[in-house]
Amino acid sequence: MNQIRNFAIIAHVDHGKSTLADRLLEMTGTIDKNKHDEQMLDRNPISRERGITIKLAPVRMEYTSFCHAELFSASDNKIPKRVGDEKSEYILNLIDTPGHVDFSYEVDRTLACVEGAVLLVDATQGIQAQTISNIYKALDKNLVIIPVVNKIDMPNAEVEKTINALSDFLGVDPDEVIQISAKTGQNVEKVLSTIIEKIPPPPALPDFVQSDDLLKALIFDSYFDTHKGVIAFVRIFEGQAKKGMKMKLAIGNRIFESTEVGIFTPDLISQTSISEGEIGYIVTNLKDIRDVRVGDSIIDQGKNVGVAGYKKVNPVVFASLFPTDTADYERLMKALEKIYLTDSALEFKPLYSQALGAGYRVGFLGLLHADVIRERLEREYDLSLVLTPPQVDYQIEGDQIKEPIVKVLIITPQEYLGGVMRLCEDHRATFKHMDNKNQVSIEYEMPLAEMISDFFDQLKSVTSGYASFDWEMLRYDVVDASRLLLLLNGDEIEEFSQIVVHERAQKIAIHLTKSMKDLIPRQQFEVKIQAQYKGKIIASERLSPFRKDVLTKGGKTVGGGDVSRKKKVLEKQKEGKKKMKMIGKVEVPKEVFTKLFNK
Repeated sequence: MNQIRNFAIIAHVDHGKSTLADRLLEMTGTIDKNKHDEQMLDRNPISRERGITIKLAPVRMEYTSFCHAELFSASDNKIPKRVGDEKSEYILNLIDTPGHVDFSYEVDRTLACVEGAVLLVDATQGIQAQTISNIYKALDKNLVIIPVVNKIDMPNAEVEKTINALSDFLGVDPDEVIQISAKTGQNVEKVLSTIIEKIPPPPALPDFVQSDDLLKALIFDSYFDTHKGVIAFVRIFEGQAKKGMKMKLAIGNRIFESTEVGIFTPDLISQTSISEGEIGYIVTNLKDIRDVRVGDSIIDQGKNVGVAGYKKVNPVVFASLFPTDTADYERLMKALEKIYLTDSALEFKPLYSQALGAGYRVGFLGLLHADVIRERLEREYDLSLVLTPPQVDYQIEGDQIKEPIVKVLIITPQEYLGGVMRLCEDHRATFKHMDNKNQVSIEYEMPLAEMISDFFDQLKSVTSGYASFDWEMLRYDVVDASRLLLLLNGDEIEEFSQIVVHERAQKIAIHLTKSMKDLIPRQQFEVKIQAQYKGKIIASERLSPFRKDVLTKGGKTVGGGDVSRKKKVLEKQKEGKKKMKMIGKVEVPKEVFTKLFNK
């Protein structure tokens, strides 16, 4: 176990994390150079195209070192003892993590399974808000952090500035910050040697504990395989996991017999056993992924206590999904179920809309998560969808409404500070803290509903794209809010009725009523478009009527006196009406909903 190193790479989006992982895989001989796709661990096509990691990926590397091998004593495994130049073989377990805030829960799960982390910062962008958030998570778990500055070969790289910022933030000597180019491979071997030298091996059990009698494994990910059942990704903290062994889920309280255990290369490779300190997988043969929850433990059949895990991640953004063709409802249901098998953060339940038919209310971790799921549904399952505007989950307790509040961390160059502060104030944010060093770091508390509207787009605009931000859920606060109802001739359009805070109600009401007037075709009667809030009409538009006689054209009767011709024209009109949705007596084309949702 002294030769095992478990570590993660944490970084902001597009700082070169997956490229560094590629170089490490090549240097350890895990994959052949020039014989693999770039970003080897990002296997999802959407992940590759967008240049972002959206799913954690574990891989085991075996590395032979021929210089100054470091061994650790069993009594104090954090104190290295140099034994001179000799051949040493190491097992390096890397878990590549996402960098976008929507997938930060994947970082939490990863950091619970490792002893160290490579902190990668792009020399052309500097320390970003998400980077700071991940550093705090690693420090909270007492992990060894190896600071690395990447992209030093770029012409616009600010290497010294980035090194000094990392040095100040971590409280380390600037010489400890490794300078690399993951793209060219420059200095990457130093990262590898530092991982071996500074990250401790997994802690050993006391001598009096018989590890053969124990099994404690933390589940950090899982997915469903049609042939094998649920496969759990685990870190073994105590004992061994073997094929054919009786095991139990500590929280789920399900007993099963493992049909296979193994490691990641990154493909799944079967082994006779995986032991204490290792990262690998266990095939549970269970058929419902809901039984194998991330954060649960796999333990011996006769034991009851597992590893301290982490909280279940809960969706914070909700939207409704409808197939544009109502006949595709069953296909949508099956597609969501299949995606859930590899993304347990997704939540969904059926609903019915008078205008859009049968669909699903879906919970996401954020706007990027929602966009990725929509794209997967459309691309992988060939579905055409209507996605309603995302909304947050308000808590209704009697007469009180509570809205979710988040902590927002923004990092911006000094020259944009005034614009950023005005933007936050416009989004009902409360200032909490500011740190003014190389870049300005500002902390606010903000309603989640404000953050998911247009905040990020406006932040990029006022800072010319130089600001970054990170957020996390804090609490629910009581707010002056009520449901804003959109009415057509007195009938509610449920799809556009939403909880709105008092100070935003008028603006939203005017936008909705004007947009509906522009999009709804004129009817043969007057249509009143109204927005009602707290029992009062606060915005109203009127669509004047017209009468269209399909049996006349240019003042002449179509088909003359031919009855069969008139019937054909009326049938054509009837077919056109099938594409309309009835809101009370008002006919609304389905395209209205799509256009308004995309405004």
